[in-house]
Order: sequence, then C-alpha cells, then structure tokens
Amino acid sequence: RPLRLALEAARHFKAARIDIISGYRSPKYNLMLRKKGREVARDSQHTKGNAVDIRLPDISPRALSKWIRGKRLGGVGIYRTSGFVHVDSGPIRSWSGR
Repeated sequence: RPLRLALEAARHFKAARIDIISGYRSPKYNLMLRKKGREVARDSQHTKGNAVDIRLPDISPRALSKWIRGKRLGGVGIYRTSGFVHVDSGPIRSWSGR
C-alpha cells in the first residue's frame, strides 16, 4: 500500500519522478543503522516490507506529508532536513524527524 500511495501522490502533484530513499530493510541492516545513530525505529515497518521513504522533486516534504496524512492510511513521518517523507501501512500516526 505505501508504494501505491506514493504513486497516487506523484499523480496528484504531477511529479514526473519518485525518488525512493528506502524501501525494505532487513532486520540486520536496520539494527546496523540504529547502531550508527540513524533515526530508525527498533521495530521499523521497513523490516516488514510495509514502508517506503520518498521524495518528489520540486514538492516540499511538508506539502507531500500533509497530503499523505490527509489520506489517513498509516504512518507518515516528515524528515525536513533530509528532504523525504516516510509512508507506512502501520497504525495512523505522524511525526517529524531530522
């Protein structure tokens, strides 16, 4: 579902491209990222294949996350400094990261 929502967002914003920052991550890789101090959840939806981090060129992360949050289909995290939005099919929630 997250990838389908990313495609829907690209159509909505008339974006010609979706940059996928991260998709599925193995639990081992996720743990390595945590040990390096990266902002990743211990029980990340990425390790279940239920999350994608995306960027739409020329669309602000704020606008993208607001639109996706409006769909109320799962978790949405905005990472303004890194310039991407996390979308997952877990519980409906939202947060801001670096």
